This record gives sequence, C-alpha cells and structure tokens, in this order.
Amino acid sequence: MAEIAMDSQGKPVEGQPEAAQQEVVRELKIEATLAAKLNLADFQNAVPLIRELRVISTLERDSKALEVVLEAIPAFVRPRTWRLDSVGAGQTYRLQDLDVQLDGVLFSRLTEAEQATVTITLRHVEAEAPDLPVTVSKAVELLPRNQWGGIAYMPDMVAAFVQPNEPAIDRLLKKAADVLREHGKDAALDGYKGGAKRAWELASAIWGAVVAMKLDYALPPASFEHTGQKIRSSGQIADSGLATCLDLALLFCSAIEQAGLNPILIFTRGHAFAGVWLKAEEFSTAVVDDVTALRKRVKLKELALFETTLVTQRPPVSFLYATEHGAGQIAEEKAESFELAVDVRRARLQRIKPLASTDAQVVAAQTEAPESSGEAPFEEAPELPDEDDDIQDVASLDPKDRLA
Repeated sequence: MAEIAMDSQGKPVEGQPEAAQQEVVRELKIEATLAAKLNLADFQNAVPLIRELRVISTLERDSKALEVVLEAIPAFVRPRTWRLDSVGAGQTYRLQDLDVQLDGVLFSRLTEAEQATVTITLRHVEAEAPDLPVTVSKAVELLPRNQWGGIAYMPDMVAAFVQPNEPAIDRLLKKAADVLREHGKDAALDGYKGGAKRAWELASAIWGAVVAMKLDYALPPASFEHTGQKIRSSGQIADSGLATCLDLALLFCSAIEQAGLNPILIFTRGHAFAGVWLKAEEFSTAVVDDVTALRKRVKLKELALFETTLVTQRPPVSFLYATEHGAGQIAEEKAESFELAVDVRRARLQRIKPLASTDAQVVAAQTEAPESSGEAPFEEAPELPDEDDDIQDVASLDPKDRLA
C-alpha cells in the first residue's frame, strides 16, 4: 500500500496522487434487520418481520422526497411503501412504523421449508438522482406450519406448539381420568385445587395414559435443538405410534396444561424433555438459561422434571423413576449439556398462543375414538411440602425469625 507524505501539520503533501489520499464516501444507504425464519406460529403470534429499518446519509446536503419500498419473492408479505419528507445531511433516520401484512394462507399451506427474498429499495419520489436508487436484499426462510425454528431463533416460540385444545389431548385426558378412578382417586382434572400431591397424581395419571398408548421412540434430526425440526401433533402421534423426544415433551406439556397444571420444557444438548410445576407458579421469564434455578425448584419439590422418552420402555416404568431420571439430567456433573428451559405458563402470559389445530375436522368425522389397550401405571404421590403447612409454620414464628 502506498504511503502518503505528510507535512509538519499532518496534511498531505501537494503533488501526491488523488487515489492515494483517503476520501469519505458520500452516499445514501439503507440498512435493514429482518427475521431469519417465519412460520404460521410466528404469523398467529404477530412476530414482526422487520426488526429495524434505517436510512443513513453521509451526504453534505439534505435529501428530500424519498420513499422506501418493500417487496418479496415469493409474495409472503404485501408490498409496502414508506414516504420520507427529508433526511438531513449526515443523519440517520429510523423508520418507526414497521408493521407489514403477512400472507397467513401461504404459511398455512406450506409443507416444506422455502427460501424467500425480501427486497428493500430507497429512491426519490419524483426524479431519479445519481446516488439512487439503493437496493438491499435479505433472505428469509419460510417454514411449514409444523416446523419449529429451534432455540437459536426465538426459543420461547416453542410454546406455540404446546396445543392443549387438540382433540387427541381430550382423549388422552379421558384415559388419565379413568386411571385415577381405577386407583380410587377423584377423576376430576382440577389442576392445583388439591395442592402439590394432587398435582403429582394428575401428572402420574397422564404418564400412565401415555404409557397405555404403547408409543415407540423415533430419533430426532441431528442438532435439532438449535436448527429446529418438524413436530408431530398429538393426533399424528396417536395415529402413527411414533414420537421423537421433542414430540413427547410437547405431548406431555399439552396434556399437563389442559389438566390445569403449568408445564415446562427443558432442552439439553441433542435432547428435550418435560416438567410440571407442583405449585401454581411460574418463572419470571419465559426462557430460563440458569440451570441452578431449576435445581433449586426441584430440590424444594416445587418442580418435577421427568424423562419423557422412558414412556416408550417395555415393560413400562413408573412416573417416580422418570422424575428421578429427569432430575439427573440437570445435575451439576451434566451442567455443560444444559441449553435452556421454556416456561409455558410464562410464555402464555406473554401472549404466545397455541398454534391452531388441523385435526379438529378429521376427528369430528370419526365415529369412535381409538382405545388405548396398554397397561396404565399409576403411583401415589411421594412426601411433598404442603403449602398450608408452610404458611402455618411461618405464622408461628416471632417477627424476627419471620423476617429472616
């Protein structure tokens, strides 16, 4: 690289070639940040396509009467135009109204992932200028309705695939109620009304109902937790008898939520499993990346994690054994494999709604629901802390101890 001779005042010496002198590029340009992936769940939960849109001027004069035009191929988003009266010299103009209209019908019909290109053009409204138009193109991956994008992209959106209102979940919960009745328990699916022990009994009955489905395990795609995968609905699981670890975790979470309990999803390296709150609580954030927060709740017996793939074992294993195995998945010696957890209840409070079901019409046409013929194990709840006892213990303390 040629060196530029400088005088005592630090200025270039006259006579140097102009190409060797560093010049500031004067231009108008546009910068955009878009979602990398979109699917039907994102559309139904109003996930924005455009995260940021800026017009940057390095010109020495103001730029008048500009417009920004957005288009896409294929046309999954309706074209939109923004009008800008002026962008000052050397200023950055951030567009505020970034809402665009997505094509929900297109997302509902997609059966395979498709690559789309979004083109954003900056130009003058009346006459073309030498420095315009400026065009920026961004790639967006359009996912089919049953494909989750992975924890690398909005991990809390996996809660949209927890679908408690699917007809297959109702059939599963009917079997769980029968399991409770067969073991002398109240068959009502009443959530936390009976305390922590009742929550355990409901979860154990759901475990037994899924065991009776006699499912078989299917290996998920490699690195699915980061890149995502296609997800079988509860109806597809019931029909095919096959499920990956994530399919099973979402099946359990759907049933647990419909029974009035608060489910949780845990992701470790190459694996996913489920959990249930034994008290009517939730984490303060939808995504929990601190494994110690889970360990504390499990140790206090406020949260039960269970290895969902054990439901495919023959002969069937107990729910208590599954919870012991689940707790072992977040032990200190396995801390490096922990990715994150998603609290479904907190995600609902943040308005992440379940994905619309496609199985309703199919099930409505059936005259009889398929029966589960397998054995449905059930276990009594272990010793769990009673919330009423905790309140009485605190009330009996003197003020100093109560404050501590």
